[in-house]
Amino acid sequence: MDITNDPRFFTENVLTARLTAFASLGVVAGLMVQNSLDHLFAMQKRMNPFKGDVVDGSCQLCGFLLLGIVQYLNVIATYVGVAQPYHTIRLMTAGPAGFEASACYYLNPNISTWRHFAVSMALISLPIFLASSGLRMIVKFDRENYDFPDPTRNSSSTFDKALGWGMCVYFLVMAATVLYVHRLHFKVFDEKYERVKPSLFQHREVLDVMSSRIFGSGRIRKTG
Repeated sequence: MDITNDPRFFTENVLTARLTAFASLGVVAGLMVQNSLDHLFAMQKRMNPFKGDVVDGSCQLCGFLLLGIVQYLNVIATYVGVAQPYHTIRLMTAGPAGFEASACYYLNPNISTWRHFAVSMALISLPIFLASSGLRMIVKFDRENYDFPDPTRNSSSTFDKALGWGMCVYFLVMAATVLYVHRLHFKVFDEKYERVKPSLFQHREVLDVMSSRIFGSGRIRKTG
């Protein structure tokens, strides 16, 4: 069958609309990967809480660990945000049965689970990154206002310490706000999604039947 006039390839459909929205995840996650990686390498690695200033060491260590979590989550989100759109579009343009194949791939439980994980964790990483920035802000104000090579000799002023803690609270408030907005959006989304689940299950059953008939008939061969 000639697919040059197939409206599934030359007009908008559900998959292309979802992929357009999902592709932006890869861009944001990629920026977060680069940002968190820059901070991980640029941080001072003197973060032993049992040596020198206990508060600074503890805050630096916690901030470092939180940045590591942000890096891990966004690396996964970047891969999923790039691989799944590529695979879906590749299958969609594979031939006459490409749309059904790409729809089955998109709705595969393993694929959808990783897609949902990538989206959720990329959004969760934003408040984690803010919390890490707040903890590192305490250390930054302290260490830039006294002679760090000998922290037992000098100490930053009370004003500098208060300003550092104030900025930490400020970043933590931002993190809590982003987390609250995230939970509110997902709560409303889950409520609306529950209402359309029956139709989604019905659509998935139809796709499974169609794909089993098409690929079970032996008419579709693997293409390069």
